[in-house]
Amino acid sequence: MDPVEIRRRNLIADDAYPCASPSGMKFEQLSHHASLAKLLQMMDYDALRAEQAALRAHNIYRGIGLASFIEVTNPSAAFYGVGGAKISSQDGVAVRLDAQGSVICQTSITEQGQGSESLTAQIVGSVLGVSMDRVRVTLGDTDNTPYGGGTWASRGAGIGGEAALQAAKALRRNILDVAAAILQTTPAGLDIVNNSIVNADDGGPRIELNELARIVYFRPDTLPPGIRPELMATRHFVPRQYPFAFTNGVQASWLQVDTETGFVKLLKHWVIEDCGTIINPQLVDEQIRGGVVQGLGAALFEKCIYDERGQLTNANMADYLVPMSGEMPDIEVGHVVSPTQETELGAKGAGEAGTAGAAAAVANAVNDALRPFGATITEIPLTPQVILTALGRI
Repeated sequence: MDPVEIRRRNLIADDAYPCASPSGMKFEQLSHHASLAKLLQMMDYDALRAEQAALRAHNIYRGIGLASFIEVTNPSAAFYGVGGAKISSQDGVAVRLDAQGSVICQTSITEQGQGSESLTAQIVGSVLGVSMDRVRVTLGDTDNTPYGGGTWASRGAGIGGEAALQAAKALRRNILDVAAAILQTTPAGLDIVNNSIVNADDGGPRIELNELARIVYFRPDTLPPGIRPELMATRHFVPRQYPFAFTNGVQASWLQVDTETGFVKLLKHWVIEDCGTIINPQLVDEQIRGGVVQGLGAALFEKCIYDERGQLTNANMADYLVPMSGEMPDIEVGHVVSPTQETELGAKGAGEAGTAGAAAAVANAVNDALRPFGATITEIPLTPQVILTALGRI
């Protein structure tokens, strides 16, 4: 049976969610079949199968490997807290409009290279109608930011991003309340666009944010009686309805195995990922590509080798193999979007998505390439020695 057909028969139907696993784990919304369909279209699956068959007639052995996966993201207190570990599953964000009309955002999430600063600034700037260059973000400084757990388990956008959204919405209401008092109108009749207060109906400019900030900070005596402007808001968020926001995806690997030497040449790799609402497409795609490369390393290169005394013999980067740019195939990324309903933002996580399916896709592709030889390999890394042993050549 074709690997695609096996998955079509066994993956839970997209319209069967929400549902629970046999162990009681709750799943809100996943998109296995939509993801698989998009992957097959993106990689032109039928054409690759035809090319594979034609090349086998010339003793060229290429394989296609598929791997569907589910990933845990946005963990709630049910992850660590239920066991008594003092690891916070909430995050907090404080935003304020300063005296120059810029926005200061302090968030408890942290930066490990995934773009936390950019996505926070995007969320806050979009809600407040402020350009990115007017938003300054402070990340994960426990002396200055609201309390939170920091970034772990793919939760920066899904939890920290939701806190940023709600804090920015609260500050927006405060700003419009003050602007309405100054302009003698109603908050509903105003909007914030391009760093200025404008009419909601026709977009006509009324007052710039820096001028509003000047009045609030330096001339509050000119404000109408009873108006006490509060140009700061703090919000925290933690998931409550679901213990996790599960994401899903499917990956495919197209590769060639040299049956004389056991070497594997990666030709192309595809990923379809459903991480809910995508805030910054480039950040998500490149994070997935980086994760895929880590999975390729696990599949083909990375192995700890010990001698008979238990001494690690390849404990440095000269001896321990990792994939470099020369080993990386083109990695094409696509998306299906199923926003989580537990947050207004709808974002799930994407941190481990690339790694989650890459090694399995490569392993399946190698076995697919070796199918004419009746060889099946059930271990990684798939080194030349492992492949040649499976072929009976050594």
